[in-house]
Order: sequence, then structure tokens, then C-alpha cells
Amino acid sequence: MKKIASALTLFAFLLVLSCGMSFSQQADLSGTWVGSTEVPDSPEPDMLTLVLKKEEGKYSGTITDSLGMLQDTEIEDVEFKDNTLTFTFQANNGEEFITVYASLTVKGDKLIGYWESEDGNSASIEMERKK
Repeated sequence: MKKIASALTLFAFLLVLSCGMSFSQQADLSGTWVGSTEVPDSPEPDMLTLVLKKEEGKYSGTITDSLGMLQDTEIEDVEFKDNTLTFTFQANNGEEFITVYASLTVKGDKLIGYWESEDGNSASIEMERKK
């Protein structure tokens, strides 16, 4: 009887452990994401395309916008932790390149967050996975 109880306890422990591990796995963000953001002094939203690749557990990618400040611009310092993707990129504001920081949280098939530039501008971003 003790062996059966021990075996059932071990089985229950392994089941709980495996469920916990599957819940802690993060989503795979590889693919193309499209969305929009606001840009200072622009009368219309800036349409964004973010292309993400995952190799050896790390993300890389490019970002492009409809206003022409970003043309397949490499994203840098990419981290995906606690369901939030963060990265930086260089944007051309017409006069110079400035560093922009982005933070996007995964919510289903959406990335929702914000960007903030080194000159103090910021706005929200909402993107959806392109199917």
C-alpha cells in the first residue's frame, strides 16, 4: 500500500511540475507583425511592420514604417522576458539618427505597448500578427 501511495504521490508531483513548465513557456513571436503608432508633427498614424526571427532562443528582426524614417531597420538589444518584448532601434528624424526604445507586451495575437525616443517623445503602439 505504501508503494502505491508513493507512486501516486510521485506521479502527482511530476504532473504538477510538467504543467507548471508548460505554463511558464513563452509564446513564439517569430513572424510579421503590423500595426500603428503616432508620431509628433504627423497628421496621420505611422503604419509599422515588425519582422521577428528566433534563432538559438534569441530574437532578432527589422522594423519598417510608412513615414520613411525606418526602412528594414535592424532592432537591437532585443529581450523577451515575462511576456514583454523590448528592443531599441535607430530612427532618422530628418536631421539625425536618434535611439528609440520599444516595450511591447504579448496579449494573444497582439503586441501592445509604447515607444520612447532619447529626445523625450513617446506614443503607444498596437500591432497584430499578420496571418
